[in-house]
Amino acid sequence: MPLRSLLITLLLLISSCVDKTNNDDEIKYRQFIGFTMGTTYQITLESTQEKQLSLKQSIDARLIEINQLMSTYIKNSELSLFNLNESDLCIPMSVDNLFVIAEAQKVSNQTNGKFDITLDPLINAWGFDSKQTNDNIPEDAVISNLLKEIGFTKLTVQKKCILKETKTLSVNLSAIAKGYAVDQIAKLISGSGVNNYLVEIGGETASKGVNSKLKTWRLAIEAPIDETRRIQKIFEPHNLGVATSGNYRNYFEKDGKRYSHTIDPTTGKPVTHNLASVTVLHQQTMLADAYATAFMVMGEESSLAFAEENKIAIYLLIKTSEGFVERHSSEFDQYFTLEPRD
Repeated sequence: MPLRSLLITLLLLISSCVDKTNNDDEIKYRQFIGFTMGTTYQITLESTQEKQLSLKQSIDARLIEINQLMSTYIKNSELSLFNLNESDLCIPMSVDNLFVIAEAQKVSNQTNGKFDITLDPLINAWGFDSKQTNDNIPEDAVISNLLKEIGFTKLTVQKKCILKETKTLSVNLSAIAKGYAVDQIAKLISGSGVNNYLVEIGGETASKGVNSKLKTWRLAIEAPIDETRRIQKIFEPHNLGVATSGNYRNYFEKDGKRYSHTIDPTTGKPVTHNLASVTVLHQQTMLADAYATAFMVMGEESSLAFAEENKIAIYLLIKTSEGFVERHSSEFDQYFTLEPRD
């Protein structure tokens, strides 16, 4: 899966305030941050200080649990052990992983393989798993051989276990796990009785209710500019999950050609279209996360056609010779902010 760009900018300066008082009983908007899944999280919610502290403990515990299940960086995580397991029998897995992998498989089927959680060997072959600068271009024969070894159709999700068609098949949930974590934390917060909150993990978000000014939460899409960071568009998600994927900062150049970090699982090579970023709104942040990755592979026209057919709200930024062009599905119209507010 492509390395994810954190393209959603939280407008917390206009959406919330941070409580700095010592009155534990007073209900105010409070904000706390932490680290998880190789990135940061930021949560703003309306609560007493006592409830916030209790929630933070529960949130951190749940995030540790999810990370221990789905990380490919933790050597003894459930997913890492699954990837190392070369059994030809159905391999037992947790309810969380079974659910997320099953949902990932549905997106793979819907998008004709443009989303694929077994892509890791190709990512490694292109060197996109490394934090160091890499301009490795694998031979066509290598890519062809790897394509024979990967594929979401080689995974079968059963009631309590997953069956691999090939023993060395591995799964990477990096393009869906953060979205799932956002959904789980939002569910935890709602279950505690908090009705106004915003959850963000590594750029993926979920929100409910209103901010400290009693206004709908607002988010911003970042302009796809290499040199700086600025806001391209502001929108109101209206309690939907939000995910953005882009590749304009994740690429390498060799012999005058740019190679995107977004690999097409059906070709084994980086995409060559001009889609710079895509933002997806969905009731489940997990699916917004997965679709955002799939759309970056599919490109502009195919993504818009898919979104219109399936009534998904998406917003695209396309690179042209004259700059960036905005396009969006008809479902996204209702989320644009038309007027500025204090």
